[in-house]
Amino acid sequence: MTVDLYQTPLRYGGAYDELSADGVNPRPHWAHLMESLRAIGPEELGRRCTRAERRIRENGITYNIYSDPLGANRPWEIDIVPFLIAADEWRYIEQGIIQRAKLLSLILEDLYGSQSLVKSGHFPAELLYANPAFLRPMVGVRVPEHSYLHMLAVDIARSPDGQWWVLSDRTQAPSGSGYALENRTIVSDVLPNLFSSSNVLRLAPFFRAQRDALTSLAECNNPRIVLLTPGPHNETYFEHSYIARYLGFALVEGADLTVRDRCVYLKTVDGLERVDVILRRVDDSFCDPLELRSDSLLGVPGLVDAVVAGNVKVANALGSGVIETAAIMPFLPGLSRHITGESLKLPSVATWWCGQSYAYDWVIKHLDSVVLKPAFPSRGMEPVFAAKLQQSEKGKLTAQLKAFPHEYVAQEQIALSNAPVWGDGHLYSRSVVLRAYVINTGQGWTAIPGGLVRVAEAEGSVVSMQRGGHSKDAWVLWDSPVDTFSMLHPRNQPVALRRGSPDVPSSVADRVFWLGRYVERAENTARIARSIMSRVGRADPGELACLTRLHSCLRSRHSKLPKAKKRRSTPLEFENELISVISDAKRTDSLAFILSEVYRVGNSVRERLSADMMILIGQLRSTLDTERDAQIPEYPATLTLCLELLSAFSGMERENINRGLGWMFMSIGRRLERAIYLTRMLRQITLPLSEEDWPLLECLLEVGDSTMTYRTRYYTTLQPVAVLDVLMADENNPRSLDFQLAHLADIYQKLPRHMANDLEAMQGAVTMLRSFDLRTLSYSLPSDRSKAKGSEDLARLESFLGGLERLLPSWSDNLSSRYFSHARTLPISIGL
Repeated sequence: MTVDLYQTPLRYGGAYDELSADGVNPRPHWAHLMESLRAIGPEELGRRCTRAERRIRENGITYNIYSDPLGANRPWEIDIVPFLIAADEWRYIEQGIIQRAKLLSLILEDLYGSQSLVKSGHFPAELLYANPAFLRPMVGVRVPEHSYLHMLAVDIARSPDGQWWVLSDRTQAPSGSGYALENRTIVSDVLPNLFSSSNVLRLAPFFRAQRDALTSLAECNNPRIVLLTPGPHNETYFEHSYIARYLGFALVEGADLTVRDRCVYLKTVDGLERVDVILRRVDDSFCDPLELRSDSLLGVPGLVDAVVAGNVKVANALGSGVIETAAIMPFLPGLSRHITGESLKLPSVATWWCGQSYAYDWVIKHLDSVVLKPAFPSRGMEPVFAAKLQQSEKGKLTAQLKAFPHEYVAQEQIALSNAPVWGDGHLYSRSVVLRAYVINTGQGWTAIPGGLVRVAEAEGSVVSMQRGGHSKDAWVLWDSPVDTFSMLHPRNQPVALRRGSPDVPSSVADRVFWLGRYVERAENTARIARSIMSRVGRADPGELACLTRLHSCLRSRHSKLPKAKKRRSTPLEFENELISVISDAKRTDSLAFILSEVYRVGNSVRERLSADMMILIGQLRSTLDTERDAQIPEYPATLTLCLELLSAFSGMERENINRGLGWMFMSIGRRLERAIYLTRMLRQITLPLSEEDWPLLECLLEVGDSTMTYRTRYYTTLQPVAVLDVLMADENNPRSLDFQLAHLADIYQKLPRHMANDLEAMQGAVTMLRSFDLRTLSYSLPSDRSKAKGSEDLARLESFLGGLERLLPSWSDNLSSRYFSHARTLPISIGL
């Protein structure tokens, strides 16, 4: 069998060119590209490839391979040599995928409507009713004509004889169009002259048509359109974020939306905003845990009811995944002739659904020449190449196939055509698959010119991004003038200046709030652990008692220390407890666990944080990795390094983040957490405190990072009242309780829709705190009647701090209810 493209050495560097079937001359539409690459030369191509990789890092373009240790931080991989498609060839592809989109949309309309195709036998009932992707709650639901399939993605490949074949269809939540757009941006930047001289069809008109189509779905002026994403852990989350920004839509997760009175609302810190259209990237069954999959954490409870009521439009329509199966491919030629009266222009690769007896018999006889796939993709089976299996494994596969034939599909293994790829200083060939996209505008169907080209990782390997493959830009070389419209603002034209920020979804505010809390919690835990660790080895029984009181500020539910009423802790028990507090990731109060939460929450809002902040968060996560088997003397240095990184994060938070709503919630989280820890520590001073306990004061100053502030005023003389003044009442000390409460009240007052009662409670706490005259406090024994008034004031202060310790969590709950979950808030107050 002849191949459509060959490899032959170029004149430089032992590289290879991809040639036409005669093995001598390049195909006509490749000639200009190959000549240009020769002119550029391998060294310059290498530099441009490095430039493309730098652009990927700078733009934060990622793709999550689940088995890769880098996870969501794995950079997107792109080959700078574009894949070329001639004008006539593209016209053939375009007609084929548009015809296919029309057919699949009509099939969907029938399956969720009259089901005449099933009644007439043109569509097997087994493929419909046994398919988990068939959503029965959506049967009979009225869906706008062009939202059943707002977008269709078709994976196509060319066989050695030059014929294009459809490998698969993506009908429920097609992904990749954003990566295709980003590929175009990068490749046209690193090969600008070649791009401008090649008359390439632009991608922007496709996305303009998509935006207009979604807008028309709403049937109202100024509709609110959102892109529903599974979240940061999804492999294509970058694309979701990129497309949302490019089209001007809000990027939301299921938790950002709520259904009230059969309408969908976006939860923002400004309040509930009505949603008209949802462009979803969440699979069908996960979209509504009430009506569909009950264990889903990605969907919106009540969404199906809102769709049934006609109060929100979803694209693609819920239930469209029922035809995202290769099992329907054998029936498409007949369905096309029955429904449209046309033969398929773009054929599917030879496919057999084993639920038919003759197909099953053929597959069993030719098992080594096919690839087996699940008839229902939601079952989660990877494609199986039977020819590569051991005899025992093949026997098990045959037994499974015999037991459940209707759950398997077999497809012919075709030899994919190759395209030139640049790497390691030369050109080589790899198999490629083109994912083309087509959208329904309501007035007709429009295809993206080209699409996303996926490249096999190695020669002979499967073309899959999850298996390490990379991508290419696809250039359609047009034979007439092209539309140069761009949705990106031209660099040589002035822009309208904007300082306001778009709506902040409640989930984003929630996450940055907790990021602030976790960062502060990590700092307080590290400071307390370091202070105890530096003293426990040489502490006498009295000092151990002081360290026990300091340890109680952690409020640990997992403490390994004996209860105080039973006996005092020994130094060895304290050391074991400290090691656990620092490194036991299973303890929810340990530093290791808290730092992992910093990484998790920070990673979930990474598109809103600078690259430097994400680097710091990554470094914080790995701080304790090398300390799992460390000894006590080694921990203080690690804790100091951790505190240095946390201090760097604090500096970036104060100096590098715009003072918008996101920063406000992060700052509130930090101030709130610091106030909680300070209140716990200050209560230790107001409890009975003899002179033997006064070493505790040194620890509290150290944990509060106020030792030097105290020494500049009082030298080395430790007095409880003076320590209280520095850590509690000093308005100018950024580590004091007064400073935290005052800033909390100030920032909360700037939030939209703030609660007057909560603000009054916080301001009242500040006023009450400042009303205490610390000079009257007495730490003498109760029998000293001359100090009775001072003892009463001390008791009053202790009562105030106890009330404040209860107030702060309640205030946090009200903040969450008001801005994150939009539930009813309860009044809070503080009193003696």
